[in-house]
Amino acid sequence: MERMLATDLDGTFIGDDATMEELWGDLEEAGVSVVFSTGRHLPSIEGFYARVATPRRADACVTMVGTEIWHRRGDGYVLDDDWSEVITDRWDKAAVDAIVAAIPGTELQPEEWQSPFKSSYYLEEDAVTRLEELQRRLDERDLAAKVVYSAARFLDLLPARSGKGEAIRYLAGEVGIAPDDVITAGDTGNDLDMMRPELGFRSIAVGNASAELAEHSADNVYHAAAQYAAGIREGLEHYGWLERPGS
Repeated sequence: MERMLATDLDGTFIGDDATMEELWGDLEEAGVSVVFSTGRHLPSIEGFYARVATPRRADACVTMVGTEIWHRRGDGYVLDDDWSEVITDRWDKAAVDAIVAAIPGTELQPEEWQSPFKSSYYLEEDAVTRLEELQRRLDERDLAAKVVYSAARFLDLLPARSGKGEAIRYLAGEVGIAPDDVITAGDTGNDLDMMRPELGFRSIAVGNASAELAEHSADNVYHAAAQYAAGIREGLEHYGWLERPGS
């Protein structure tokens, strides 16, 4: 395939099952590779496949907010160990966790959302001030950690070289797809990482996007009026990847 749609799952690809299935079929027909780029882990994606009883599978999955890449092999997936090696540079999870633990108002998320390359917390009160303090302490220790905050609640700390955007850039390079042939889609702040103009991707913010994304303005981001998968379709029609019905 020569073109790639990298889409968030919850609130973007997921939200209207009937429209989602129709979109997925149209993408296959148009020869567009589908990549899930999500905060979920792989077992959760397998659970999604079971829930909607779909015979389709994403061609690859960028999981745990861009810290894991899984390539499809038949009906299953294999981990890209080379990506894991790339993001280890200057990453010290124990030191990062110690710093976050000292920030008031942070609460550790359940164990299933932690990994060797991802530390996840809840942070809801006085977030702006506390995030500034967190970044200052990371800088003082010269820790190469990326701080991702979304939906006014979810706080993820990741290796500096990881994240949704860098993972998709790496994946596209591995399979030989040019940046101009990649479109990303999302609905919350953690999707902004894969909408950065310097990546060379075009992007879609669906109509139900949270304020942090809905208020984001950039030449490479199309803001759809339609929600969920219908919003993705609207964006793909805008970019000329899919034809408008009746055209």
